[in-house]
This record gives sequence, C-alpha cells and structure tokens, in this order.
Amino acid sequence: LDHEECMESIVVILVAFLLGSVPTAYLMGRALKGIDVRDSGSGNSGAVNAGRQLGKGVGMLVLALDAGKGALALVIGQVLQVPALTLYLAAVLAVVGHSYSPFLRFRGGKGAATVLGISALMLWQITAIVVVAGAIILLLTRRPVWTMGGVFVLLNVLTVVTAQGLGLIVLCLILSTLVSVTHFSR
Repeated sequence: LDHEECMESIVVILVAFLLGSVPTAYLMGRALKGIDVRDSGSGNSGAVNAGRQLGKGVGMLVLALDAGKGALALVIGQVLQVPALTLYLAAVLAVVGHSYSPFLRFRGGKGAATVLGISALMLWQITAIVVVAGAIILLLTRRPVWTMGGVFVLLNVLTVVTAQGLGLIVLCLILSTLVSVTHFSR
C-alpha cells in the first residue's frame, strides 16, 4: 500500500468504528420517552431491548438503523476502493463499536443487527435466505435468542457450502463469535 491507500484504510477503519458506536437504541429511548433503555430488560442498547421498551415499531427502526451502520461503513470503504482486508477489519470494528460504544462507557448492543447490515451488503442472497429462516424460527419459537442463534449458524453454514472466499468465511465466523461473546458475557 502506498501512503494514500494506507491513510484511506485507516480512515475507513476509524469511521467504521465510530459509525458502529452510534448508540441508536439509547438515543431513541432518550428522545422518545426520556429513558435509558439499558436500565430495563436485557440492559443492552440494541433493537430487541428497544422494541420491548419503546414498542415494536421503534425496535424495527433501531434494527434498520443498526444494520445500516454496518452497511454504510462498508460502502464508504467500497467507494474509496480499499483492500478487502480493510473492508473486513471495518466490518469487525463496526460491530465492536456497536457492542462496546465509547459513547456509553463501552457498553452497547450485541451486534446482531450490525452484522445483518454487513451480511446484507456482502452476501445479499445468503442474507435473504437467512432472514426468511429467522422469521420462521421467530414465529415458531417466539424467542429472539433462539432466532439469533439459528440465523448465525445458518449464515455460517451457507457461507461455507456456497463456497464463498476464505476471507468471507473467516469474517462470518469472527462476527458470529463477537455477537456470541457479547451475548453470553452479559
């Protein structure tokens, strides 16, 4: 990498982290009801907890915005034509930013919605299948945690069986592990 490409990569990675760090559910809770969504429910600043405390519509909006954070981080990198490794690092840091937001004293959501946005941009066909499967799991079980687990297992399996590149396979495993660690550590 020359100096300019290196600087663009650094900017993309930093912007990805900062985008991921925007605490959407927290901001919605403060704006709509004057509450901190972390004070109730799961204690996370994520779409599911926002939906439980602020209503399903707001929860869906938080989901879309959190997914958008992950996708936007990658679009910026794609526009700047950074190397694939930089895109992968940006994806990881967008999720890390969401889960450990410096704006919330390094607490946040679990990262699943941000991964959804990243996946939708990088593997849209697989993501479409996974979203339909997730909707079915949620309808049958009514349990978001089981749904999330099933979605991540299926995402990884489909990424492998459709012979995606090694970089995407490893990225999916890393992102799934990040979400799992965040979920189970809280």
